[in-house]
Order: sequence, then structure tokens, then C-alpha cells
Amino acid sequence: MRGAYLKFFALAVAATPLAVTPAAAICWLGCGDPTEAHARKIFENLLPQRFDKPGKILEFKQTMSEALEMHATGEKGYEIFFSGKVQFPEGANLECKPDDAGKVKDGCSSSKHYVTAPRSSDPKGKQYVPPGETVVFEEEYRFYEDSNGWKGPDGNVYRQ
Repeated sequence: MRGAYLKFFALAVAATPLAVTPAAAICWLGCGDPTEAHARKIFENLLPQRFDKPGKILEFKQTMSEALEMHATGEKGYEIFFSGKVQFPEGANLECKPDDAGKVKDGCSSSKHYVTAPRSSDPKGKQYVPPGETVVFEEEYRFYEDSNGWKGPDGNVYRQ
């Protein structure tokens, strides 16, 4: 029985590159889909890039996920949608505090739509957060299949 299993396994491994993309062939034995823990790690990595003071993550919850395939290229992707709450005890980007008339400085944004991985339509510039305020993030992260797992928007590769 063991010999039959080994022959089947060897045949399956040999046939895998013919049946799937090279990236999937390497991860065939267990890359799995990106997880909520991967998304949270990305969130932790990207927060300091958008806000100059430390924030405390109070809540992080995946709300939805979706596998993607780009038909033109055959590239596989995966999106994780989430909601996160972060408290900024010291505030953040204090130099962007609006003046009494509500006007913000150049390079700053008055938008209250907070993101960590901006896209073309998201706020441009630094966003002011008053000291002690809790900010809610409603975002999604898109992962792209990589030969070693899934590449996240922070540039790191994640696998199970």
C-alpha cells in the first residue's frame, strides 16, 4: 500500500506544473488563502507609514473575503475586507491640524475617510487625528499570488 501511495504522490507532483501555474505548483502543498491574521499584520505594518504617532489597535475584524482571477493575465488574487478601530492617544500628524476656519495646509487632507493602503481615489496627503481620538478603518487588502505564497500591499509575502 505504501508503495502505491508513493507512486501516486510522485505522479501528482510531476504532473502539477502541467496542470497549474508555476506559483501554484510551488505552493501546491499548503500555501492556502490569505487569512485575517495576515491582513491584521499588514494593518500593523502600514499604520506607521500613514501616521507619525503610535496607534493602539482596539479592534480588527474580517468582514468578507473573495478569490479573484484576472482573466487577461491569468494572475490570481485574493481580497480581504475588514473593519478596524485604532486609538491614537497622542493624536497623529499634528502638523496637519486645520486652522480655525477649517483650512488644512498643503500636503494634508481634510478627509475623514481613513485608509492605510490608499488607492487613486483615497485621500491624498497626511490626515490629522486629534489626541485621544479613535479612528475607524473600513478597507480591503488585495493579495497577489506569488511563488512563495501571497504578496500583500505592504510588499511582504504571506503563507500559512
